[in-house]
Amino acid sequence: MGKGRIVIVGAGPVGCYTAQLLKKIGYNPILIEEHIEVGKPVQCAGIVSSDIISLVKPFITDDAVINTINSFSIYTPWEESFAIKKEGVAVILNREKFDTSLGKDLEIHLGEKVSSLEQNNGIYLVKTTQGKEYEADILIGTDGVDSLVREYLLQKCIDKKSYRNTKLDYYFGLQYQIELSDPSQLLHANVIQVFFDEDIPFFTWIVPENSQLLRIGVVSEQGKKVLDRFIREKNIKGKIRGIVTGKIPVGFIPTSSQGIALVGDAACQIKPLTGGGLSYGLQSAQILVDCIKEGELEQYDERWKKKFGQEIRFGIRARKIYEKLDGNQRAELFQLFKNNSDFIEQVVDFDNHSKLFKEVFQRPKLVLEAGKLLKHYLQELARDFFK
Repeated sequence: MGKGRIVIVGAGPVGCYTAQLLKKIGYNPILIEEHIEVGKPVQCAGIVSSDIISLVKPFITDDAVINTINSFSIYTPWEESFAIKKEGVAVILNREKFDTSLGKDLEIHLGEKVSSLEQNNGIYLVKTTQGKEYEADILIGTDGVDSLVREYLLQKCIDKKSYRNTKLDYYFGLQYQIELSDPSQLLHANVIQVFFDEDIPFFTWIVPENSQLLRIGVVSEQGKKVLDRFIREKNIKGKIRGIVTGKIPVGFIPTSSQGIALVGDAACQIKPLTGGGLSYGLQSAQILVDCIKEGELEQYDERWKKKFGQEIRFGIRARKIYEKLDGNQRAELFQLFKNNSDFIEQVVDFDNHSKLFKEVFQRPKLVLEAGKLLKHYLQELARDFFK
């Protein structure tokens, strides 16, 4: 154990966590990172479930977590606001400290961008624009939404029929960090506020970091226009201290073959209903390392999809259905949510959104209510979920 050469392309949190787990079982992986620092640029809203923090706690510092969330307040143009309360349901990360602590004591080659990948007799040759070369028995792609390793895997290692059936959708996120001019504007220190609108596919969010700092973000192709208007309408006064941008890949693709594996955004391990990626990516890193430890790398794709695949397929289907709903239908949907907020609080799972759908199917009255609204889609959702 530990003799195989492993190269990980991408030293974000998923790449670093994968490397830390590999070190624990005797490997000495090399990470190649195109940026000159770990943790920068930040490309994530920085909200994860408390369960995920428990998973990575041995590797992160205490200051990586800066706030705990106990409630979500939901706002729409169609319905009065309502809250979904659950103590400690999520935490807010300082992503820079989270990433750098995960990267501690790892062999990370910073400022090196991979230019090409080649395979010869089962060995991968990784070349960088800096003229360096690395050999790998196992190549792991944690290089994000525009993954070069993913492109190579799909084009060179996957049969043509599977490649033709591979389709990705992309969404674009923008988030401001705002320092409030007047701290009294922050009314909800442990509450995430979520604002839905007819004109955007996801939602706008307000996330409290502390008594003076807010994260305000949106997923929209016109993110700046939407956010600037939102800030004016909400009369939020303060200075923009940071800007985070990111592209979100949504899809279901092959993720391992011939000694290559993809993890995180590179593998589209994304929650389609929210765009969050850290949860599935970090958990899939553990699955990948278990496969490597057992000498069963080829089982990785099947294993992680057994755990999250149904969830992702359901989320993709639900996302497409939501985007088809008109204003009246969305109004009815959120009325249904509000009327059943107590039930939602009991069963809601920050990382597994289909759990709510499954619980609904155990309650005939709720099925009837939902069926009136989603009669054209309910069978489609159920078929995809239960197959």
